[in-house]
Amino acid sequence: MKKSRATWKFVVGHHGIKTAGEHGVTQELVDQLLPILEENKVDVYMNGHDHCLQHIGSDGGIQFLTSGGGSKAWRGVILPWDPKELKLYYDGQGFMSLHITHSQAKFIYYDISGNVLHQFTLSK
Repeated sequence: MKKSRATWKFVVGHHGIKTAGEHGVTQELVDQLLPILEENKVDVYMNGHDHCLQHIGSDGGIQFLTSGGGSKAWRGVILPWDPKELKLYYDGQGFMSLHITHSQAKFIYYDISGNVLHQFTLSK
């Protein structure tokens, strides 16, 4: 990743690094992968695993996105998380889309009926 000239750096994994979902934080990823992502200025880490939709992030930092609500939902399980970082937690079914250009990445979360639950845009 250090040699990459890509405008955007996204990393996709199954387990969450930061999550308020029932499975909780994956400590091995926090200890071993997160420092690599930070060092290489990764923009977004996307995962599934928890059956919910989440956006955890802070301005200028890595955005942690969970889109695991396609098949089933937890319905009510949420672990404590800093409300300044937890931008979205939805325990119903839904999905996320990404519209990307050279200068912008727009993320939109939807419920199963297509209603927008949350959206945000990153710019470079």
